[in-house]
Amino acid sequence: MDTGLLRLLLDWIVPSTCAGCGAERTEVGGSGACRRCWESIRELDPGSACPGCALPSAGGRCRDCGTDPPPISRAAAFGEYDGTLKKLIGAYKFHGFDLLSAPFADRLARLALSQGLEQDAPAVVGVPSTRARNRERGFDPGVLLARETARRLGLRTLPALRRLRPSPPQSRLSRPERAVNVAGVFEGAASAAGRPVLLVDDIVTTGATAFAAARALRRAGAPRVHLLVLARTFAPDGPTAPEIP
Repeated sequence: MDTGLLRLLLDWIVPSTCAGCGAERTEVGGSGACRRCWESIRELDPGSACPGCALPSAGGRCRDCGTDPPPISRAAAFGEYDGTLKKLIGAYKFHGFDLLSAPFADRLARLALSQGLEQDAPAVVGVPSTRARNRERGFDPGVLLARETARRLGLRTLPALRRLRPSPPQSRLSRPERAVNVAGVFEGAASAAGRPVLLVDDIVTTGATAFAAARALRRAGAPRVHLLVLARTFAPDGPTAPEIP
């Protein structure tokens, strides 16, 4: 094959620019982002976060989780949904950088191991997106992330969560509107009965989507649901900025 044609084919299959800063990637590997961008992401300390929703709380439950306990047994987040991590997640979900699922899963697996989440939840469940959005992307971001994370943890992926209907994007809604928007959206499968599960999600803002998914799994018989999330938003209550288009 002509080398020029081969280069064009490789550039189409594997993006040659960094998903975070847009610079040309010259090093081998990196899975969609340059070394500088990966190193710029500040990891959160799960030891100083609320175990119910992963928000900073000096190590105990936050006020909201203390008043209204969530359906999550334990929660841990890798980083804040801001800066480079926000850009990388936007590239993953909306710009064809599905190869970022591998390094994202590496970081989630390390987080799960550091907290011992995999010991108490031998099955991994992803939060499914809508069929229409998946057709546009060509893959389901949450399910792919869960599958890659499970593989690194040596756990099985459990297809125990189904989205019953599409719901409008959460990004422009307030906290109460988000809860209403996802009410009744998910259904848990019988395969969740009697199984503690590790629920994997990419972004948690108010927790409405993750909590709705967890409630569906609990209704299906899962005794415990742990939450492992790539990015946690530390935003004030109310509508958040739209996600990267």
